[in-house]
Amino acid sequence: MSEVMARGPNFVYGQEFILASHGAAVWEKILADMPEDASNIWRDTLLVTGSYPFSSFKTMLASLARVVGEVPEAETEKMYEFIADQSLSTIHKFFFRFADPSFIIKRYPILWKRFFQSGEVRVPHAEKGSARLEFDLPEIFLDWLQPACYGYSKKAIEMAGGSDLELTPGERRQIPGDLWRIPYELRWSE
Repeated sequence: MSEVMARGPNFVYGQEFILASHGAAVWEKILADMPEDASNIWRDTLLVTGSYPFSSFKTMLASLARVVGEVPEAETEKMYEFIADQSLSTIHKFFFRFADPSFIIKRYPILWKRFFQSGEVRVPHAEKGSARLEFDLPEIFLDWLQPACYGYSKKAIEMAGGSDLELTPGERRQIPGDLWRIPYELRWSE
């Protein structure tokens, strides 16, 4: 199976999050904590238009949690709120103010492709105050998906005027093609 690649916004805005939230000294400690192969990717010039091994992103998250003493899920949630804010252009943000949150959630399959080259997302249900997301993803995403989905969804829903997001995982199961189907129910206030 080929390596799972993540698009540049994860890396560029993930690094910006750490620098903005924790500072350059912590970033250097994170780089020093990572194995050399992952650290070299982060030390190189990162481009929003580039693609990089997702395993290196997850290695960075584990180092971040060790260095700052946070649980990885909490840092991932905060990071993906930041990534959502940074990755959406001013035009998108302006548009979000006039859209309802369910309209934004229906766009998840399009947004996913801006961040990853692997996996598929479906939105079988999205209406006022609730939605269902279904992800078909390689195993490498299993421990990362819930906090990242929560952080990104929370920010997107807030940009569209919603609040109080609740994300409830459904039963995940293995499906053909070495993939996992992972459902989430989202509920929010409008």
